[in-house]
Amino acid sequence: MFLFSTDIDGTIYDGNQTAERFAAFWEGLQESPEKPFLCYNTGRSLEDTRKLIDTTPLPTPDYITCGVGTVIFDNARQSVLDGWSVELEAGWDFKTARETIQQAAHGVSMQPEECQNPYKCSWFWEEKTPGEIRSLEEALSASGIDAQVVYSSNRDLDILPAKANKGNALTWLLHRLDYRKDRVAVAGDSGNDVSLFLVPGVYGIVVSNAEKALSDAVANRNTHLAKRPCADGVIEGLSQWIDSGFQISPN
Repeated sequence: MFLFSTDIDGTIYDGNQTAERFAAFWEGLQESPEKPFLCYNTGRSLEDTRKLIDTTPLPTPDYITCGVGTVIFDNARQSVLDGWSVELEAGWDFKTARETIQQAAHGVSMQPEECQNPYKCSWFWEEKTPGEIRSLEEALSASGIDAQVVYSSNRDLDILPAKANKGNALTWLLHRLDYRKDRVAVAGDSGNDVSLFLVPGVYGIVVSNAEKALSDAVANRNTHLAKRPCADGVIEGLSQWIDSGFQISPN
C-alpha cells in the first residue's frame, strides 16, 4: 500500500477532462488488493475544496490538507484533526501578522475572506523579488511573529505559522497514521508545493507545466520530471513509481 499526497489545481485538475483522466487512473488502482490512500494537499480552503470534489469528477480523498498546510481534514470521520492546529499555535498571531504585512509590503492587497483562516494570512503581491521577500520575513521576525512566507505564481503571498506548510502537515499526518515515508508519493506544480518534496524519503512528481521555481528546488531530489502536463504528468509519474515498486532509494 502507498499514500499519494497531491496538489490539486494545475496538478490533477485543470477542468473536468483532466479530473476524469486522473479519476479513471485512480479508480483502477483501487482494484488492487492493497488500495492506496489519497490525500489532497491544496492552498484552497476546506469549504472550497469539498465543493470542488462534489461538483467535479475528482475522486473522493481519504484526507484533505488545505490552506497551504494549515488544516488537515479526515474525510472518513468528517472532522478536522485538531491536534495539528495545536502544533501551529506557538509564536503565531494572525492580527499582528496582518498589521505587519500592511505596513511592510508596498502594493499588497489582502485576498478575500474565504481565503483566510486562523493560521493562514493570504495576500496578492505581484512580481516580487527574493530580496523583497527576505525583507518581509525580517519585518515579521521583528514584530515577534514566528512565521514563514510562502510566495508562489509571482502573485500569491501566504503568511503562515512557522510549522505550517504542506510538507510539515504531511509529515504530521504520516506520523499519526504510523506510515512509512518510503511508501509515499507527492505531486505538485508551484512554489508552495516545494515542502512536500522535501519530506525525507518521499517520491516526487513534477508535472511539465510546473513553475521553474519548483523544478529547480527539487531537481536533486528523488523526483520524476514529467514530460506531460497536469493529470497526464501525474499518471506518468505515479506509473513509474508503482512499476518500480518504490524501490529506488530516495535522496
